[in-house]
Amino acid sequence: MNKLPPTFCWTKMGTEASEELTAIIRRKEWERQLCNGFFLWGIGQSLGENAKFAARDIPSLRAIFSPMPSKPKAIDVAPTGVVLWNAWVDAQGQTRQLPIHYFVTSRASLPSGRKKENHYALVCFSDRALDAQQEDTCIDPRHLRNITTNKPLGPSQVTAVVRVLSQKDESCDSKSYAVSFTTQLCPPYCVQLAQPVLLEASKLIEIKAISDSGNIESWRTLVRHLRSRIVDRIDWVQCTLDLGEISMPLDWEDKVNSLAFQYPYL
Repeated sequence: MNKLPPTFCWTKMGTEASEELTAIIRRKEWERQLCNGFFLWGIGQSLGENAKFAARDIPSLRAIFSPMPSKPKAIDVAPTGVVLWNAWVDAQGQTRQLPIHYFVTSRASLPSGRKKENHYALVCFSDRALDAQQEDTCIDPRHLRNITTNKPLGPSQVTAVVRVLSQKDESCDSKSYAVSFTTQLCPPYCVQLAQPVLLEASKLIEIKAISDSGNIESWRTLVRHLRSRIVDRIDWVQCTLDLGEISMPLDWEDKVNSLAFQYPYL
């Protein structure tokens, strides 16, 4: 059985915004191919500075994805509405366009019924197909601690940067989680999303149909159509993405051909 890295970002995944997990992974694989290995994975909470803190002392921060064994909540299976996020907020607080092939959705409202104001995304890179990885690894949350507080993971923590207390070479038990795939987490590691737009019911049906039985070309066409409806309305400007010690300009002016965040070490 493969060992876990001593420190990593762990996220548990399942049905989200009316999409089953297999369909989400399939379209994220298409996104990875269209964006030169990069893709965004939506999460409901911010990582704060935890990823940057963890990445200071290791050559590469990994993101590990595990399916949730529990039955999905009704609000995730049949939400009252689904939104598409079209922008992100940089380190200076400026709202910037996401490159055209990134596609992150979430439910439109919170369990309380209030409008969902915040959503986030992990910035991931992988040179391996997401739906073809075979990970002989198990994660036991009892052996993990939050990286900055050193506290055990709370039951509501779906995504967290953790360190491993101990590892045992044994089979998964009922309290362990399987691993579907792993990726590299890239600066700025986690971004706050912005500009949510409510998707019409007809568009949700089209998204589901292509995710279930389509191909990468039909997906590319659909995403460009949905995203360009927003992109063309907004006068986006050239921006700088704060990478910590290195800042690199990102030219968002070519809305159609911008495929991914560009990093100096790629």
